[in-house]
Amino acid sequence: MSIFAATIPAFAQMLEALEGFLEKGEHHVLAQGGDANALLQARLAPDMHPLASQVQFSCTQAMEAVTRLSGQALLPVDAPTDFAQARALIQRARKALHEADRLAIDDAPERPLTITLPGDLVFEMSKEQYVVNWVVPQFYFHLVTAYDILRSQGVALGKADYVRHMFAFRKVPGE
Repeated sequence: MSIFAATIPAFAQMLEALEGFLEKGEHHVLAQGGDANALLQARLAPDMHPLASQVQFSCTQAMEAVTRLSGQALLPVDAPTDFAQARALIQRARKALHEADRLAIDDAPERPLTITLPGDLVFEMSKEQYVVNWVVPQFYFHLVTAYDILRSQGVALGKADYVRHMFAFRKVPGE
């Protein structure tokens, strides 16, 4: 399987699921007469990032996969402050994935990547190592944490919301 195939399509379909999570979350809070934007500050634990950051980080990982794997400059991503911004950020990330250059991403899988984080923390790895050990785990961590935050706030999400893309493969007996 190519690097592109292992990342870009899966990230795109899961960002669509994230958009669905947020839609259900917003409807849940509004149905109770609450402030939907306050939900973006919900978190699982005091030392964890809130829902807004989980959306930001999910989108960041998806967009950085495109830029890092194709040798482009990284673009800044801010955390959304309301649901309109959250939807716009997800759409921006999905657009970046849709426009990703398959050939550039799949080219030179052993090419080194360097990730520098605050505090002089540096990671060096190949493109393949980046996919397996960094971007896929990071993306799903933040996506699932967003799901978990919404569940902890009483939003009626289930596995079908998480894997809604799988219904395209559903086989109805007798068809």
